[in-house]
Amino acid sequence: MKSAVLRILRECRVVNRRQPIAAELVSEPADLYESDLSLSQVARRLDVNQGKVRVAILKAGVPLREPTKARSA
Repeated sequence: MKSAVLRILRECRVVNRRQPIAAELVSEPADLYESDLSLSQVARRLDVNQGKVRVAILKAGVPLREPTKARSA
């Protein structure tokens, strides 16, 4: 639903201001990342972009893992 609304707004050339993850939610991305989910997986689960997840994880003081290549099926 959110992605459909954002798509319509982009099509209408409405400027979208990105909102940071709320301070009280910074620990959730870090906890999920530390449970061995990837940045992309955490972003999908929380319905935010990967950049916000990365910033939240770094703010929580969690070191980022080395990137991995996508697994081919």
